[in-house]
Amino acid sequence: MSTTELMLKTDFEGRVLRTLQSYYRRSNHVLIRESLWANGMSWEDVDYVMSLLDGKYTVSEIMDILREKGIFAKRG
Repeated sequence: MSTTELMLKTDFEGRVLRTLQSYYRRSNHVLIRESLWANGMSWEDVDYVMSLLDGKYTVSEIMDILREKGIFAKRG
């Protein structure tokens, strides 16, 4: 496993990315909501992400929106 892959697994942004990607393999809203919260996202941010998923955004679009909103900077 490369250093980049290891960092992706431990980085908050990487954990959120992997969780969102898993939504498209198994669209279980309860599991995604709990996973995002367990990864360190606030309930308010989790609700926001869930609304984006319901809005049919892609993972890439959601990640860009979250970066613009500063959600990952909060954890910096």
